[in-house]
Amino acid sequence: MIRIPRLPSGLRKPLAHALLAGIAAACAAMLMQDVFTCEARILPDSGHGSNPGRTGVWAPSAPPVTPGTREDGPTVIYAEILASRRLASRLLESDYAYPCRTWRFGKASAVHGTLLAYLDAPDVDRAMGSFRRLFTVERNPKSGLLTLAAATRSPELSRLVVRAAVEELRRALVEFGQAEGRNRARSARERLDEVQALYSEKTNAFQRFQDANRNWEASPSPNLRFQGNQMKEQLALWRQVLANLTLNHEQALLEARNDAQTLLVLDPGDLPLAKSRPHRSLIVLGAMALAGAASWAFINHATVYDLFIAKETP
Repeated sequence: MIRIPRLPSGLRKPLAHALLAGIAAACAAMLMQDVFTCEARILPDSGHGSNPGRTGVWAPSAPPVTPGTREDGPTVIYAEILASRRLASRLLESDYAYPCRTWRFGKASAVHGTLLAYLDAPDVDRAMGSFRRLFTVERNPKSGLLTLAAATRSPELSRLVVRAAVEELRRALVEFGQAEGRNRARSARERLDEVQALYSEKTNAFQRFQDANRNWEASPSPNLRFQGNQMKEQLALWRQVLANLTLNHEQALLEARNDAQTLLVLDPGDLPLAKSRPHRSLIVLGAMALAGAASWAFINHATVYDLFIAKETP
């Protein structure tokens, strides 16, 4: 028969109090609802534009970035967009259909509503604090990898929020690219009109010169030949400028109508199967340790006073 040694009298009450605190913490932790975290990851584009010939948020003419030094890159702008109030408002006001439990051991019921209803907030302003804790964005400054995470009581809702955030990011980039294309097209159109007027003026002037000086290329006058060649070269130069501006204008029109934006999504956000929190074992152990230490310190307050307080008193 195994004999269990008796504990010292000074440890019995602290251990009993720690056990009671652990049982109480375990009961409370069992009632806490599980939280499921879904993550999506977006890769940078290796320092090049996502679409050759198209200038978007990340310019294709930007120099390549050396691996390991991605202090700047497309995901910097992505992170700013994801942290914006505009995107938060869209996510909060979007409708989601998902199953959710009202309490941990309850039956999951189908829910259809917005994140505002899930957070029990009357408006976007009051929901922003809770939303920032629910949805987080992290960026690795060395690799440029962007991680989006959503933590809710429903794994389906977490996945829906993360995927909706990726789609909203893609939509925002498309809108920014189209707006830039419209601005470039308007500027190119204005300059194109100016150059067309100048080209028409140069063409008419050269035509009048030819009408007044037929066979000027074979003229014995060097000044006449020089004037004719100069006007001819200027006309060819303006013709080239007009052609380049026309190409730029057409390119800008294509950008203004382009509704495709490619994101390098490494992980699209899969359904989380395991909870991310609460850590019930740590809660129980922490409650036991705190209760036991507090009980021991209260019972042995004279010893604690002599060890930690009396020595410091002059």
